[in-house]
Amino acid sequence: MKRKYYLIDTENVGDRWYKLIEKLGKKDRVISFYTEYHSKRMEKCLFKQVHNQKILWLECATGNNALDYQLIGVLSYLVAKHPKSSFYIYSNDKDYKNTVDFWKSRGIDVSQKEFEVIKNKKTKKKKKKEKQNNSSEIANNTAIVDEIASISQRLCQKKLSEAKCTEEISRSFPVSDPAIWYQIYTAIFGQEKGRSLYHKFKSDVQMREKLAKNYIQNKYLRGVNIVALVLNQNNLDVKRAEDAYKIIISHNYKNLNDIKSDFDEQFGKKPPQIYYSKLKPFIKILNSI
Repeated sequence: MKRKYYLIDTENVGDRWYKLIEKLGKKDRVISFYTEYHSKRMEKCLFKQVHNQKILWLECATGNNALDYQLIGVLSYLVAKHPKSSFYIYSNDKDYKNTVDFWKSRGIDVSQKEFEVIKNKKTKKKKKKEKQNNSSEIANNTAIVDEIASISQRLCQKKLSEAKCTEEISRSFPVSDPAIWYQIYTAIFGQEKGRSLYHKFKSDVQMREKLAKNYIQNKYLRGVNIVALVLNQNNLDVKRAEDAYKIIISHNYKNLNDIKSDFDEQFGKKPPQIYYSKLKPFIKILNSI
């Protein structure tokens, strides 16, 4: 019987894979990829299973898609060492599809296991009507319209400084969530600069207390604001931030192919698809707003 390797993307599936432990065969191995921002339940499981030789716990660096790349790297190593084994990636992230197809085409038994997502039972007609009503409600809300105009005016200028970027981030994300700050910093500025800014943010209590006052209560405005910041940092038209954010939320921050298709339709699909390509790394982060 050949060995099975289960590679767990805990950033994506959280704690939903624990039942797998009970079903492991003698030769099977689990590799749990996690970050410093793991759940308390996972920490309890780790302590409970720390001596289980069938499970390897790998703490990964944080950052935009960082865990995904590390998982793929370990998978490649295992494939090279044990090409006759079976490999299962536990994640609902569609970005693994190309990796799975790559190894399958070379005769390696690799597959992805997804967890069932509870679908909304609303009909397409109802969803469309609800979407139209929400858009109408936003359009008719004078306060929201005025605030979006204020966002455009504030960010529709030359590329903001690092300090000003930090102020804008604090409008969209609470200072009490360091994990998301690390992700947004590294996504905007890259790993080295982003990590440096994050450590400065984390160590400066007075700065965080001051920034906490900037937080916008309205979720929709927080989303438009951070999209506008990303466009500003890439020298793109900030006035299109709301259009871009509407596309992303209309697909519930998922279905990247559908999101790209809508971007092609509204922003033009001549290569490079600049608006979509610049915002794609932030789609998961936007879901945390």
